[in-house]
Amino acid sequence: MSQIAYPLLVLVMTGSPGIAGLVGFIGTLPYILFQLPAGAVMDRVNRRRLMIACDIVRLVALGSIPLAAWLGRLSIAQVTIVAFTEGTMFVFFRLGEVAAIRIVVPPEQHPAALSQNEARLRAATLLGNPIGGLLFDAGRTVPFLADALTYLASLVTLLLIRTPFEETRTQQRRNVLSEIKEGIRWLWGQHYILIVNLAASATNGLIQVVILVVIVAERERGASGTLIGLILGGFGIGGLAGALSGGRIARRLRPNSVVLTTLWIWATLTAAVGVVSSPIVLGALLASLAFMGAVWNIATGTIYYRLVPDRLIARVSSVGSLTAFGALPLGSLAGGLLIQWFGPSMAGLIAGAGMLVIALLTTAAPSVRHGPAALAAE
Repeated sequence: MSQIAYPLLVLVMTGSPGIAGLVGFIGTLPYILFQLPAGAVMDRVNRRRLMIACDIVRLVALGSIPLAAWLGRLSIAQVTIVAFTEGTMFVFFRLGEVAAIRIVVPPEQHPAALSQNEARLRAATLLGNPIGGLLFDAGRTVPFLADALTYLASLVTLLLIRTPFEETRTQQRRNVLSEIKEGIRWLWGQHYILIVNLAASATNGLIQVVILVVIVAERERGASGTLIGLILGGFGIGGLAGALSGGRIARRLRPNSVVLTTLWIWATLTAAVGVVSSPIVLGALLASLAFMGAVWNIATGTIYYRLVPDRLIARVSSVGSLTAFGALPLGSLAGGLLIQWFGPSMAGLIAGAGMLVIALLTTAAPSVRHGPAALAAE
């Protein structure tokens, strides 16, 4: 809900796509700043307790926006601080969640578990974007109040879980920097995972451009927040379908086949987002992009769980997340500037050209064409 509410709120308060992109940049900046230390922390502490603390902070932060608006004191500075805080807590929470799944779920059920979790995420996107737009039309801070309540629900469910989220730790703790370096060294030796993460990094940044293009272009056409939410709901529909299919696909196709197919589909469809004006066609394009994104996440996540030991899982995931999510703030900032300078249609075409370059470079990499060496030897 807040994914669509942040830019809509900033556009109402300032009327500037550039400022909307800047707030998005700051909100996702923690994906760069805190990934590596968060991974080291999550491999050292009680993961469940820290995840509970993350939910408490997010609950308070999101709830402060409607409270400030009710008091007549809401400012762009506060919205930006809340976005930054929520992004920071997301980094820690997500790394704990990724690590916990590997421990709680038996290895033979990892593809199914990843598929179910991906479906949960995509269903939330499917419902969240349209509901966020609808709630924004009802009151500009209502989506943030509703989002705060979702963190309360998450907090309650975490309190009910008793299963440990980590193996018993026997290794002696070292300084955080040394532990971060160990995760980096491990990933550096896995060329397939490293290149796939770099490709994910670049595509994630371009997807941020696409999202802002859709929002600004539809606003210029006079679309309501509800209609924009329904269009972005295409991400949820396609992502949910991909999540429900991804477990079976991950078992039947080699992971490198999934990666290369996804990149070329994205390269083909992304440019069209900037020129299509039909809400139905636009929603269908976004659904196609999200379908392959969900399949990608499940296929690559399965590889992570098969190759990475628990004592390194959060640290290795943090390095991967730094490349995969680190481009999000740059994408938000670039999207706002590109739209400001060239308009939404040209910004969409530029994003499509970027996707094409990524597909070409990734296809040219031998480690991706042949797949993970460890799996090829099995």
